Amino acid sequence: MCTRALAVCYRSTSDGVEVVLVRSRRGMWTIPGGRIDARETPEHAAVRELWEEAGVIGVSVAAPVTYVPVIKNVGDLIRPRPSRAPVFLVHAEGSGSVDEEWRTPTWFRPLDAPVAILER
Repeated sequence: MCTRALAVCYRSTSDGVEVVLVRSRRGMWTIPGGRIDARETPEHAAVRELWEEAGVIGVSVAAPVTYVPVIKNVGDLIRPRPSRAPVFLVHAEGSGSVDEEWRTPTWFRPLDAPVAILER
C-alpha cells in the first residue's frame, strides 16, 4: 500500500523550463512530497505537500509518471519490498511562503536538478 506521494513541479520562464527542489531536514535537495492523509488521494497529497514544502500552488497534469521506492530510514533499505510512492508531474500556477524556512525552495533547470540532489 502506498503511504507517500511526490510532486515534480515545473514552470515555464523566459529561459525555459524549471523544476522546484526543497531541502530535507538533513539539508539535502529533494523533490516535495510526503504522507497521504486518510481519505486523501495520492494526487491530492502530492499537490498539498508541494504547497506545504515549497509554497507552490500546483495543478497535477497527469496520472503518476513513475513510482519510486520510499527510503526514509535504514530499515527501509533492508525491506524485501520497499514501499513505492507515485510521482506526479505538477504545473506551478502560483506561489506563496513556506512555514518551514529551512526548506529553501529553489528553482533549477531540469538538467541541474539531479546534480543538486546527488551533491552531499
